[in-house]
Amino acid sequence: MRKNGLLISIDGTAGTGKSSVGLAVAAKLGYGFLSTGEMYRALAYKVFEQKLDPTDHDAVLALAQKLVFTFERQDNGALKMFVDGAFLGEKLHLEEVGAVASKVSTNKEARAVLTDKMRQVGVNGGVVMEGRDVGTVVFPDAELKFYLDASAEERAKRRVKQLEENGQKADYNAILAMIKERDYRDSHRAVAPLKPAKDAVVVDTSALNMAQVIQKVMEKLSQYAA
Repeated sequence: MRKNGLLISIDGTAGTGKSSVGLAVAAKLGYGFLSTGEMYRALAYKVFEQKLDPTDHDAVLALAQKLVFTFERQDNGALKMFVDGAFLGEKLHLEEVGAVASKVSTNKEARAVLTDKMRQVGVNGGVVMEGRDVGTVVFPDAELKFYLDASAEERAKRRVKQLEENGQKADYNAILAMIKERDYRDSHRAVAPLKPAKDAVVVDTSALNMAQVIQKVMEKLSQYAA
C-alpha cells in the first residue's frame, strides 16, 4: 500500500467512458482523479500558443521540460490542473489543440518527460489515473489495472447520440471511420502503443451502461481489499 492508498489505472480505447468511470470510482473511494490526456493537451496548447512547430522535436521537448503542473483536488475527486499557474479549462479542448496533441504525443522524449510528471502525481497513491498507457508505461506497478473496451460500432453510436443531444449534426459512418482510424493509430504507434497490461482487468462495455461498468470496477476493488 502506498502512503495515500492505491494507485488505480484505467486505460482503454476512446469512447468507452474511461473518464466518467474513473471520476465516479475516485469519488466513491475518496481518491483524486486525473486524466493523463489533459497533460498532453496542455503541452499541445503551449505549443499552439507559442506558435511552435509541433514536429520540431527539440523545441517541443524543451517546452515539456519547462512546464510546471500543479493540482487542486475538487469535491468530486477531480484533480483540477494548473499549467504554469494558470487554469486552461476549455482551451485544452480546442480543435486546433487536439490536432497539435496528436503530433506532440509522438515525441518520445517529450512523452518521457510528461510520464515522469504523471508519476509525481500518483506515486503516493490515492489516485485513479486514466489514459492510454497508464498501466503499461506510467505505472506498470499500479496495484489495480483496468482496461475498458467496446466495439467501434457501439462507440460510434454513443458519439452520435452525444453530439445530437448537444444539438449538433452527426454522421455515423464518418465517426465510425474516424474511430477505427484512431484505434489503428493508437495501437500501432511506435511509442507506448495502446494495449491492455498483462495483469489488467479487461471490461467490454459494449452491452453495459455506465452504472454497470462502475459496479464491475468496484467489485474488483472490493475483492482486492478483501
